[in-house]
Amino acid sequence: MTAKTADAVDWHESIAESFQAGYDHSPRFRERLALWRDLIARHVAPGDRVLDAGCGAGTFSFEAARVGASVTAIDGSAAMIALARKRQQELGLTDIDFEVALLDSLSARPAGTFDVVLSSSVLEYLPDLQGEVARLVRLLKPGARLILSLPNSESLYRKAERVAFGLTGRPRYFAHVKSMASASELAALYRQVGVVPVEHHFYAAPPGDRLLMQLGGAKRSKTLVVMVGRLG
Repeated sequence: MTAKTADAVDWHESIAESFQAGYDHSPRFRERLALWRDLIARHVAPGDRVLDAGCGAGTFSFEAARVGASVTAIDGSAAMIALARKRQQELGLTDIDFEVALLDSLSARPAGTFDVVLSSSVLEYLPDLQGEVARLVRLLKPGARLILSLPNSESLYRKAERVAFGLTGRPRYFAHVKSMASASELAALYRQVGVVPVEHHFYAAPPGDRLLMQLGGAKRSKTLVVMVGRLG
């Protein structure tokens, strides 16, 4: 674990409960859940082996398990995993294995293990984006699906955040962000590691989204981009 990775993990430790509570009251989080629920319903099949890399409190792991998949879910934050295990008991979903682990631990796993790999808003905190995507791709079976999201670098709001952070040190989470990508950049990265892009979506509206939509549509207003790809 590098110091920078540790900082990002510590940050998520500190916000674990408030982050998860966002799914109960935040329109942005509800939009995120609705989109990912739809993607999982369409790209995960009963009996699939699924990896949720950076699972947080397990929100998308639970969606995959409800489809009938067998899920391995890892996160570097012990607080997030504790929330996930508590919720797992409440839901009675047994076919999920939650582990406290960093993504670099995945290098020890056998290649070609999973039918689907999910990674939501994780890879932006790691210094080697292409290397981390390649690490995930190694675990895919032929024809398997990769679904991951990153901050949308074309978002006007993200660009404003970068400027604000440089001037004021806020928003504080930006100190941990190492990578952002446009949809075209993410598609190019997928192709570099042998994954064929299938579809992408923009989501997570910032404050003032109506004005930003008028200025540039979803591509320039929404703060996150998610891409689905298929190996080979």
